[in-house]
Amino acid sequence: MRLFAALAPFLLLCAREARAETATRSRFLMGTVCEITAHGPEAGVAIDDALAVVAHLDEVTSVSREDSELSKLNRRALFEPFSCSNELFEVLHAANEVYRFSGGAFDPTFVRDKPAPGFSKVRLDTDRRRVEFLTPNLRVSLDAIARGFALDAAAQALEERQVRSALLNFGGQFFALGAPPGRAAWDVEVAGAPVVLRLKNQSVSTSSQGDRPWHIRDPRTGKRVERKSSVAVVAADGAHADAWSIALFVLGVARAPKAFTGCAFEAAGGKIVAQTPACSKVFVPVTSSKPSK
Repeated sequence: MRLFAALAPFLLLCAREARAETATRSRFLMGTVCEITAHGPEAGVAIDDALAVVAHLDEVTSVSREDSELSKLNRRALFEPFSCSNELFEVLHAANEVYRFSGGAFDPTFVRDKPAPGFSKVRLDTDRRRVEFLTPNLRVSLDAIARGFALDAAAQALEERQVRSALLNFGGQFFALGAPPGRAAWDVEVAGAPVVLRLKNQSVSTSSQGDRPWHIRDPRTGKRVERKSSVAVVAADGAHADAWSIALFVLGVARAPKAFTGCAFEAAGGKIVAQTPACSKVFVPVTSSKPSK
């Protein structure tokens, strides 16, 4: 009996390893294709759970769905304090942090074709997780941070299922969980940039005007940002990578505030035209490595 008790943890580990698999799943959520490739025990089931979490967050944070929690907040928060779910409050808290540190270059409040009212007009009651709007006509859109937040939540769901190696690609924004089997990190290619990023437990988000010319506006003025380059940000979590890529697209990487200490780079014409010092830790010359898929 003592021998069996001593061997039990080893046998359990072997059983889990025997069930390890590599799986890929994708669903159309949050307005884009969300694809996850994972390696681990029952990886397919773990991915299904993670994508279910993303579907739930879509219902919470969508500004275009009338029945979403965010839409309810937008209708009620001017008239009375709105009690938020943990998920919605956490996204709003992260948005407020980037708003403050970026000097308003990232601002999820909006009034059509006018300067943003400012997230300072949104009162967050941390103790009771309640939200109030302090000025009329204010609305909040979380489109520029919710996808990154969903990446973080999906990665956490995978870890809870004992998955330690996965690459999540939500419409071109990535989260690299752990590393591929037999590798030290994930190699991720960013469209339009002549570099490969070596990432482990990190996210990268890219912002550009893309195929919707001038859809990114400076929230401080309401005017379109006339920048033809793209800006990518690497961060320890998807929410901050997502929001900061917008903020630094508005500001320009060369004008990144002191509060931003991560990797950000700007690419134009297939060249890097600006980057922060932290990028040297994640850049890999394209000729030396082939991106992992």
